[in-house]
Amino acid sequence: MMAGMPFMPVSDSMFLIGETREHPFHVGGLQLFKPPVDAGPDYAEVFYEQLMSTTEVSSDFRKRPGQPLAVMGNLTWIVDDEVDWEYHVRRSALPRPARVRELLTVTSRWHSSPLDRHRPLWEMHVVEGLSDGRLAVYTKMHHAVIDGVGALRMMMRSLSDDPDARDCQAVWAPAKRRAKSSIVSTTNTSAIDLVKGAAGAVRQVVSIPPGLLKYGRHALSDPQLVKPLSAPHTMLNVSIGGARRFAAQTWSMARIKEAGKALGGTVNDVVLAMCGGALRTYLEEQNALPDKPLVAMCPVSIRAEGDQNAGNSITALLANLATDKPDPLERFSAIRDSVQAAKSVLSEMTPLQRMLVGALNGAPVLTGAVPGLVDRTAPAFNVIISNVPGPRTDMFWNGFEMDGCYPASIPIDGVALNITCTSSGSSMHFGLTGCRTSVPHLQRILAHLEDALTQLEESVA
Repeated sequence: MMAGMPFMPVSDSMFLIGETREHPFHVGGLQLFKPPVDAGPDYAEVFYEQLMSTTEVSSDFRKRPGQPLAVMGNLTWIVDDEVDWEYHVRRSALPRPARVRELLTVTSRWHSSPLDRHRPLWEMHVVEGLSDGRLAVYTKMHHAVIDGVGALRMMMRSLSDDPDARDCQAVWAPAKRRAKSSIVSTTNTSAIDLVKGAAGAVRQVVSIPPGLLKYGRHALSDPQLVKPLSAPHTMLNVSIGGARRFAAQTWSMARIKEAGKALGGTVNDVVLAMCGGALRTYLEEQNALPDKPLVAMCPVSIRAEGDQNAGNSITALLANLATDKPDPLERFSAIRDSVQAAKSVLSEMTPLQRMLVGALNGAPVLTGAVPGLVDRTAPAFNVIISNVPGPRTDMFWNGFEMDGCYPASIPIDGVALNITCTSSGSSMHFGLTGCRTSVPHLQRILAHLEDALTQLEESVA
């Protein structure tokens, strides 16, 4: 029934401890695939059968939470031997001819439902019926198992940049570099890594106070660095319910890169400026734009290059979205300077210091679970915005070209909107996840994102 009882790191178990029906802590992704040119009429069946032909399953797709043990409050993992495929991989058909709008509606419903803790913490839905012939795959996995960067890398591992490749496996296949490892050896490796990590942590603990003092000095002296608890209260910073709304759209990476180059910034600066401009317009429409600028919490991966492990390896910085500035150029400059100041401070810290600062910046992820606290405290930030870099080439799965890759993330109590982007090939894909009640007309933000990018382009034309 189970192999090993590995302990769950606190950084992972907190996502299970803080989870409720109104606050599910799973990450998801919606992918769109174009069938090969020579595909027959049964291409949806072929796609599904090829998925199900992958029978070797990574332990990340077979583990579920065990009963809590009285050992420093840690949870444990139970790793099942078998997978209930009918439960975890489901086929659906939209009423033909369906638009992407109908696909996003059903994705919103799937993303609203918590994962069953009595089973491994993941689901996949394979969807057909879109009027343009594309197939959709929505996958969700608990944040206790994997973070956003790990999820993207796991998904990309299953794809190929060769359109003629026909040996791609499903996302649950073990990573090639550990394909011959047993569950026991994986568990032992984790235990060894835990001991090594603990030894390294002891050496770094003594550096925490100086690091925090340095961060505090920068916060007081650098006008570009966002001050703690400086975010205004907005309509986005309220208690949320369990229902979600999901919206998604793709932009040309060339447009974003050209705008960044002309403005003296990065792709990420342009993404944040698009979000800042879009949220300014959206809140103006709702008669809810505050005088002070919105603050975004931006998760930043500190995962080492080549690290294919799951789990969570992130810190976080606070960015000024400059929503108080109507001029798009002034807004962009303020955002760019804010991010550069935050990155400069983080670059002077040890990994442990960066993780601690990230935990402090992201504290509402946990404090939001305390009943009533959101309504009695000032928000630490107003919105969560993530940009997860993806592959630079077009990707395929057994000849099916990936035509869209939209992250579905986690709104929390006090932060009702999450914007996550990822790139692939020549495209940047935006996924917006919001509380269905607290963020009305979420899909309008997509149009405002386009307007914000157009304004930046026109300002440097």
